[in-house]
Amino acid sequence: MEEKKPLLEIENLEVVYQTDEATVHAVNGISFSLNEKETIGLVGETGAGKTTTALTILRLLPERTGRVLGGKILFHGENLFEKTIPEMRHVRGAEISIIFQDPMTALNPALTVGDQVLESLEIHNTAGKSKEELNARVDELFNLVGIPAERKKEYPHQFSGGMKQRIVIAIALACAPQLLIADEPTTALDVTIQAQVLKLMETLKSELGTSMIIITHDLGVVAETCDKVAVMYAGEIVEAGTAEDIFNGAVHHPYTVGLFNAIPNLDEKTERLNPIDGLMPDPANLPEGCKFGPRCPHCMEECRQGAPYLYKENEHRILCNLYRKEVNDEKLG
Repeated sequence: MEEKKPLLEIENLEVVYQTDEATVHAVNGISFSLNEKETIGLVGETGAGKTTTALTILRLLPERTGRVLGGKILFHGENLFEKTIPEMRHVRGAEISIIFQDPMTALNPALTVGDQVLESLEIHNTAGKSKEELNARVDELFNLVGIPAERKKEYPHQFSGGMKQRIVIAIALACAPQLLIADEPTTALDVTIQAQVLKLMETLKSELGTSMIIITHDLGVVAETCDKVAVMYAGEIVEAGTAEDIFNGAVHHPYTVGLFNAIPNLDEKTERLNPIDGLMPDPANLPEGCKFGPRCPHCMEECRQGAPYLYKENEHRILCNLYRKEVNDEKLG
């Protein structure tokens, strides 16, 4: 039987932002793949390169400053970097959609929400459907995300933050894309609405079979929704694997451990959280060797000099010298 190819493959992607003052190294050689009907979570602090990765997939980097220095993004085996601008316009919305981070600013305040959902359908109306058929699809999408279709003639300012997020989801799902990128889909929402949006996304995934990339700093969201996880730090994937590897595995990258330690434990009475010491490094002036080294409690001399060791076990990958065999032998000796 022929082996099934992944829906999306990212190979050694490297992205910078070039300004007059500096070169900002936003994504530094990351690789991961996603199969059909799978969800992967990109996890990390602000500045880790998660959103830049999403924008690069859709080729939406700022024209004047964004530069792809290397790598490939294969969608159905085709390199998206080799597509023309008109071809990418067909891919965006029809095959790959994105839910932008802030629903408050993602919608046009001068257009009704119904017209904004309709716009995507009209742009990708390759089947030549009538206006009535497209409007019927708008009604169907509103009902799908739990908003009465009668409200499609209203404007964004007439909706709450959670309702706006549902409308943004409706726009993203309008053409039934094969891949949905959700950039911090619950950050601006209160916890009750967060739970509703996550439940909605899970329902849509099961009903439509959509593959998803969820960008978040919230490990709770990842635990609820993801099949695979990639932990990003300073533009690199420092740990990746199945959700089982990340949440129940025996070994982890020190940064992943720090993220877990920063989660409040409701069963224990503690006065303070346990933050990770230090700050994310300046992407225009990254440290030599391991990028997490200056903040790592286990940092060794070899961590400051060369590329970290890549630990592998099945799908689990950790970029850390702690798991180099010689280091472990020395500790045991």
